[in-house]
Amino acid sequence: MQYVVMLFIVLMQLPAKAQVANQAKSLESAVMQFNQLNSTAAYQQVYAQFEQLYATDKKNWLIPYYAAMIQSRMCFLKMGDNDRLANTALLWIARAKSIELNDEIYCAESMANTAKMSVNPLMRWLTYEDKIRQPLQLAKRLNPNNPRIYLLEANIQQKLPSLFGGGCKSTKPLIQKAELCLNKQSIPTPMHPSWGSQALTELKKACPL
Repeated sequence: MQYVVMLFIVLMQLPAKAQVANQAKSLESAVMQFNQLNSTAAYQQVYAQFEQLYATDKKNWLIPYYAAMIQSRMCFLKMGDNDRLANTALLWIARAKSIELNDEIYCAESMANTAKMSVNPLMRWLTYEDKIRQPLQLAKRLNPNNPRIYLLEANIQQKLPSLFGGGCKSTKPLIQKAELCLNKQSIPTPMHPSWGSQALTELKKACPL
C-alpha cells in the first residue's frame, strides 16, 4: 500500500516537472535569440516570447529583465514610439525589482533610464542623470566585477560633452576595466546575461586604447 501511495505521488509530480523543464527550455531559447537580435521584426518576435513567458512565470527575474532590455534597445534604435518603449522598459524593471534586487537588474534599470533620457538628451539629462548613475553604483556594491556596469559607464562618459568631463580621456579607464571583467566573467547558466562584447568593440573603435 505504501509503495502504491509513493508511486501515485511521483506520477502526480511528473507533469509539474515537465512544465518547469519546458519553461526553462523556452527561456533558454528566447535568451539565445536575444543575443542575436538584428532587425525590428526579430526584436518584436522575441519580446512577444518574453511576454508569454511572464504570463506563466512571474517569479523569475530574468524574464522581465530581458523584456526591459529589448524595449530599451528598441528605443535606442528608434524602432517605434521612443517614449512608449522607454516607459515599457521601466515598467518591466519595476516587475523585475519586485522579484529580486541584483546587479544585472540595476544595470538594466540604468539602461532603461538612459533610453528615456535619449529621447531628448538636451532637455532630459539633468532630470535623468541621477536615475542613470545611481543604479550603476548600487550594482557595483553588489558585484564590482560585472563588466556591464563599466560598459554602461563608459558609454555615458564617451557621449558626454568634454565640458561635463566626458570624452575619450575619461572613458578609456572604464573601457579597460570592462574588458578585464568581461574576459574573467563566468556565466552561471545559458539564461543569465552575458552581453557586452559588441558594446566593448564599439567603444574601443570610438576611443582606441
